[in-house]
Amino acid sequence: MTHAVPPLAELRALKREGLARDPGRTRALLGELVDPLDLEAAGALLSAPTAHEQLSGVPGLTGGRVALLGSSTLHQLPHLLTAAMVRDGILPDVRSAGFDQWQWEIMSGAPELKDHRPDLTALLLDDHALYGRIADPLDIDAVEAACAAFPGTLREWTAACHELLGGLTVLCTVPLSPLSRDRIVDYRTKARLDAAWYRMNAEILDIGGALPATVVLSYTGIAAHAGGTVFGSHRMRHIAGQVYAPEFLRAYADELSRVARAQLGGAKKCLVLDLDDTLWGGILGDDGLAALRIGGAYPGSAHQELQELARDLAAQGVVLAIASKNDDDTVREAVATHPDMVLSPSSFAAVRANWAPKPGNVRELATELNLGRDALVFVDDSPVERGLMRRALPEVTTVELPPDAAGFAAHVAARGDFGVLALTGEDRDRARLYQAGARRAEARDNAADLEEYLQDLGSRLTVEAAGPLNTERISQLFGKTNQFNLTGRRFTVDDIARPAAGAGFYAARLTDRFGDNGLIAALALSAEPRGGWRIDNLVLSCRVFSRGVEDCLVALLLRAARRRGAPAVLAAFHPTPKNHRFADFYLRHGFIEAASGQVASGQDVRQDTGQDVRQDFRHDLDDIADPPRWIGVAEPEGAFHAH
Repeated sequence: MTHAVPPLAELRALKREGLARDPGRTRALLGELVDPLDLEAAGALLSAPTAHEQLSGVPGLTGGRVALLGSSTLHQLPHLLTAAMVRDGILPDVRSAGFDQWQWEIMSGAPELKDHRPDLTALLLDDHALYGRIADPLDIDAVEAACAAFPGTLREWTAACHELLGGLTVLCTVPLSPLSRDRIVDYRTKARLDAAWYRMNAEILDIGGALPATVVLSYTGIAAHAGGTVFGSHRMRHIAGQVYAPEFLRAYADELSRVARAQLGGAKKCLVLDLDDTLWGGILGDDGLAALRIGGAYPGSAHQELQELARDLAAQGVVLAIASKNDDDTVREAVATHPDMVLSPSSFAAVRANWAPKPGNVRELATELNLGRDALVFVDDSPVERGLMRRALPEVTTVELPPDAAGFAAHVAARGDFGVLALTGEDRDRARLYQAGARRAEARDNAADLEEYLQDLGSRLTVEAAGPLNTERISQLFGKTNQFNLTGRRFTVDDIARPAAGAGFYAARLTDRFGDNGLIAALALSAEPRGGWRIDNLVLSCRVFSRGVEDCLVALLLRAARRRGAPAVLAAFHPTPKNHRFADFYLRHGFIEAASGQVASGQDVRQDTGQDVRQDFRHDLDDIADPPRWIGVAEPEGAFHAH
């Protein structure tokens, strides 16, 4: 994209005017910066207290605290990470421990980082972290022994780090520098060194599956996104102790930002695809069905590759939709009958094929699928259509495709827009869930009134306590739900698996005649000192809005509290940019407003508004409304209890 004013210069001008005036433009400019030095400069600009103040509380930016540790100089990384995270919708507060302080910081109780209470702690090591433990780098027996022992050291360090700092710990495998390898002259010893190093990194990768709240990145994957570059110049290594190249640190920052976005539930959910010269080669209306190029020789192979990528994303829970300027019946015939199509009509949850402007169609797709527009990723080969989409719907992620179709699939995959920390059963089943949702919408449109529709659905609600089989999904619900999220408070897998004394977590599953909606609500409950119960947060998936599920859950919880002799149930509402329509939720359910005030210092509440204001409510359990009669409840006594 050609600019009259370079992106970095425009970003500086925006800062002078106040970044909060156009945060969407700020994020768009960051997305256009590729050079690590430009990104570092942008990150330095955004890290300044005035810029941070300008962006704090801006809708679309979620706060996040990050701690960085390493064995080499990483002074570029905080600024690169700030630029990447603001671009991805996170306003970070980054703190680093000193040079090569990674072990000492944790062994000494985290004096620099403990009060920071990071949501994410990242550790980036180089081979000095291992060779520093070996007296003679040519002693291959000693190197092999050190490689074998190092994963255990990292495992213990990770456990201690998590115990001290909480949040998510992000490790990375360790690259072997050319100097360490090339100092060996015989190929047999070189092979032993490589083999030991590969085994060590394989064991480091296994730590992610062995410890809770831990993610391990592969340096080889990061290097691939950095153009194959890992190490910086020898001069910088000698002068500043800087081991890694700026390109590698930029790619590492991008990956960390994706992990943070996934942790905060910001992964995208729907891929909206253009057809002509995107999903297939050729123009359907002009060239005809038989002339479309899918598979075979290039460029058909490139379009087939993009279809295969979309198929694989869908298999992992990404919802697919079509936005195409074509006649609807022509498109449906082509998708259903072209013999080389990888995708089929059942692959798509929704189709908008007409001659209306695409932003309007994408807006309708979001409504039909009951998704926020910021959950959509738009892929179109036309720069004009991409420009229109960015201007009309900046909250939609519009992918800037390369000019050659050969790179379409690799480019979309490398962005990592749909990355999650761990796939759940609901993720894999999401396409079917949205297709069932479309059938429910059709039934609703055909019903005489809303109650007839709700009665006809035959809904059945089951409340279940958190356990090994649903913990990941419960954490995901707290992380991803933004509209019906009454406090904005997030809970990690570790929070849920190891709750504080007196706390409990619950989920609710809803089925109806169209199928299983999966786990659609999560609730965090704790006990008050005088026997009352407190709802620390209640979230409900937008898939089941307007069906009375939230009314049913609160009625069941209040009844359970009264039955168990609790004197009251307490709750709070914390405003965020997206939950305002539920500000009176507790009042509508018989709660009365109690004293409101400030969020207690140190309370782990993520306030997208940056405002530490809350409303407190209390229900004395005297008058409890009945659950909606159109929802059957499995085990109506309920599973709720405060310990």
